[in-house]
Amino acid sequence: MAETKMYKHSLKHQIVFLITVGLVSLIGLLVFSNLYAISDSNKKIALSNERTLDYSVSQIENGLTNVDEMMLSQMISTNFQTLSAGDSPLNAHLSSQEIVTILREYLRIYNFCDAFFIYSAPSKQYRDAFTSDYSYGKKQVIERWMESAAAEDRFHYSDGWMTRMIGGEYYLIRFYGGRGTYLIALTSFKTMAQKRVDADSLSDVTFCTSDGTETIGRYPDIDFQAALSSNGYILDGDPRRMILHKNIASTDVSLLLMVGETEYFSRLSNMQVFLVCLSLLSILLIPLTLGWIRRSVIKPLDDLEKTIAEIRAGHMDAKAPSSDILEFQDVGTMFNEMMQQISDLRIETYEKELATQRAELQYLQLQIRPHFYLNCLKGLYAVAQQKDVEKVQKIILSISGHLRYMFRDQLELVPLSQEIEHIRNYIEIQRLSSAYPPECRIDVPKALEGFLIPPLSLSTFVENSFKHRCGGQTVIHVKAAQLDNGVDRFLDLTVQDNGEGFSEQVLADLNIDDQKVYATDHVGIRNIRQRFRLIYGTKVMFAFYNTPQGPVSEIVIPLAPHKKEENHDGTDR
Repeated sequence: MAETKMYKHSLKHQIVFLITVGLVSLIGLLVFSNLYAISDSNKKIALSNERTLDYSVSQIENGLTNVDEMMLSQMISTNFQTLSAGDSPLNAHLSSQEIVTILREYLRIYNFCDAFFIYSAPSKQYRDAFTSDYSYGKKQVIERWMESAAAEDRFHYSDGWMTRMIGGEYYLIRFYGGRGTYLIALTSFKTMAQKRVDADSLSDVTFCTSDGTETIGRYPDIDFQAALSSNGYILDGDPRRMILHKNIASTDVSLLLMVGETEYFSRLSNMQVFLVCLSLLSILLIPLTLGWIRRSVIKPLDDLEKTIAEIRAGHMDAKAPSSDILEFQDVGTMFNEMMQQISDLRIETYEKELATQRAELQYLQLQIRPHFYLNCLKGLYAVAQQKDVEKVQKIILSISGHLRYMFRDQLELVPLSQEIEHIRNYIEIQRLSSAYPPECRIDVPKALEGFLIPPLSLSTFVENSFKHRCGGQTVIHVKAAQLDNGVDRFLDLTVQDNGEGFSEQVLADLNIDDQKVYATDHVGIRNIRQRFRLIYGTKVMFAFYNTPQGPVSEIVIPLAPHKKEENHDGTDR
């Protein structure tokens, strides 16, 4: 059966996520409802203004249609035919005079167009009629443009009403006739802007061509191309305006109605305005709520997590932080009480462990003391058999100092120099009681003599060298060195003799860390191994091997970390 994969989720992240989703959803709903209300209100306003726009456009289109009908009626008149036929100068003059008189009367009655022009190349006649709003200079500019356009025969009736710039101002123009004889109507966009229904003082109109060029030039900040591209209305400009548009028939321009923002926002009900303001204020709830969650929930959780991390790092006295939230106060109180109970149990367990180790070390001490003691008695017995009283006396004094060192408190550590002195004393006993005086070479740097080690550590290996010798002179080499791998430091202690070496079976037994306290074989070595383990834990290393020069017993003891230095007495500094 496949193991179900467990997914872990952070409570803090889940709380923030759920509250954020809830707030965003609520605020989003409020914003959407208000935007919908505003949009619906704007559509109603746009629909109302579209009717106003339609009426204004129809007025302009009716006015242009009336101009077209009047100008076409003049084209079929006898006077226009006389001009087109190139009749006598007198008849042409009289005909043009009659036509311009009718056009001036039309300007006075209807006041839709600003000017009319008569041009006939066959009859060499040019006449015009302007409203009183035009200055002499502006008239001159327009007359020159009209004469040039008519003479070039560039425009025709089929072109419809065209937008042209004359003298820096846009006009709507239409040509009637052909073959060198024309009637021309001209009106300014300002005049056409007056032919609309004034809805109120907040709305205004303007005109623009199909390429988005405004003909009056009142609103340079509005994108009229975007307005013409929209199917309904757009909101643009500064101040903001609602812009609607409609094409004017038979022309290349559109009429645009612009409604002030105050108008279409003022159409909102009091409740809608309140909901709009509430939606905007609700957006502030997101950072405020997240800040409250961080202060009241996330920060206490982070502090509790840091406290647990400190406890994991060994700071058992760390306490859960206080909080003004009742639930976190209860959790902190229970957590601190639990840690106090754990601390009490830990101290109790530690004291029991110390008592157990002390008892075990005492057992090991009692175990090794008879071992050395019996070996010393055997050596004394051997010298007594030789009946050398003086040597017996020296041996007894050496044994006395030897036993005094052996029967000291084994729970204390001794400097390496004392252990070396004890080895020299033991070698002296063996030299006095042996037929083949042993040789002992000691290689211990002065800087290492102060390091503390358990007593009778190296002495046991030295004793084994005599115990397992096969005859002849025993040569023992005791050596101490400091090892440094750049990260950790170690004290390396070795004892080597010139014996035959360990057997394969003995090496197999010695190099297996079986941690037996009670054993009948290799008592001294097992004793040393167990005492070192109790003091240094699993960091201490033992090695037993043979070399061409003889068997070697080696102990590697961990020292302080590399960043620390130690005094010669073994303490950190």
